Amino acid sequence: MRKEFEFNVKGHKVKITNSWLHGAKLYVDGDLRDFDKSLTANGKIALLSANLGEFGILEIFPSSFFTVEMDAYLICKNSKQYVFSSHKRLSLAEQRTAQ
Repeated sequence: MRKEFEFNVKGHKVKITNSWLHGAKLYVDGDLRDFDKSLTANGKIALLSANLGEFGILEIFPSSFFTVEMDAYLICKNSKQYVFSSHKRLSLAEQRTAQ
């Protein structure tokens, strides 16, 4: 199974592709920033990450052990901000701060 997710974070266009056979890839503004080909993930360790400069570090986590669903967080100055989920709806406050 292959899935693609696209969203915007602080003016950057982010795309994640994830499949069981080819792993996960993270693109920011069309550039490949990170990839992971591990067959298992626990959801507690970031699978992918990219530096977004002054905005912080974008970290991508798998939603659970056997899934292709993803969650994204923006880490900046010791704060962790939820910016995207492929499987659940973000609150309006979370949606606004991601923009």
